[in-house]
Amino acid sequence: MMLWCRSVIIKAALGAVLLTVLMGCSRSSAPNNPDRHSTGTELDSTVNGRMLTYPSNQRFSLELDVNADAGYQWDYLLSDTTVVRIDSINYRPKNGSWNIVGGLTVETIYFRTLHKGISAVDLIEHQIWLPRDPPIHMVRFFVTVN
Repeated sequence: MMLWCRSVIIKAALGAVLLTVLMGCSRSSAPNNPDRHSTGTELDSTVNGRMLTYPSNQRFSLELDVNADAGYQWDYLLSDTTVVRIDSINYRPKNGSWNIVGGLTVETIYFRTLHKGISAVDLIEHQIWLPRDPPIHMVRFFVTVN
């Protein structure tokens, strides 16, 4: 009887550890701290061609659709990384479920302003293995930090 109880306790403890590990692996790459990126400044592809002005240490995000199932991805170039940087990137299915083949993915790019200046932000959506093919979408905007 004592051996059976110890076996049940060990199995329950191992199950709890496994559940904790699996839950940690299933989390999205979105920040857990709601204050980390919460600025009320969420942008989308309509930012193309605009000039944005922020104070130093301001966080903002940009959501772009990407056809990841077809092998497309967004690549970026920041003209001055002392002015603005990318803190993190997160992906989520546009329709809310990863179980639908061929659906769009939403890529959220989290930025942070750093020092006074101006930086261009250029993004292209393309298939990286086809470098001679033109991108299917391009977004360019400018960030001014006061």
